[in-house]
Amino acid sequence: MADIYVAVWNQDKVAMSSVNGALIVILVIHDGLFQAQRLVMLRSGTAIFHNVPAGSYTIIARHPDLTPTEARCDVNLAEGAILGIRFTYNEVQRQLLTVETEVSSLP
Repeated sequence: MADIYVAVWNQDKVAMSSVNGALIVILVIHDGLFQAQRLVMLRSGTAIFHNVPAGSYTIIARHPDLTPTEARCDVNLAEGAILGIRFTYNEVQRQLLTVETEVSSLP
């Protein structure tokens, strides 16, 4: 099994959990099939998915007031991996700036 940690930040590296009072949604697609959906946590702007199976994933950050309304990141996740994904937005313009990933393995 593996873990996925998703963070949504603004351009100042501060958690950005909502736009216009509505939380950002994170979706997880595993091998082409929907697996899970979570709202980011209000204070931290994060969503955590524990004990997911290894395989091919698409992680999506979604909100109707962001541009684009869906930001996607495709990754291959190995057994025992910890995946971190950070979606960074210009909060004022509500525009996606970067998507960064980091993968670590448990010893």
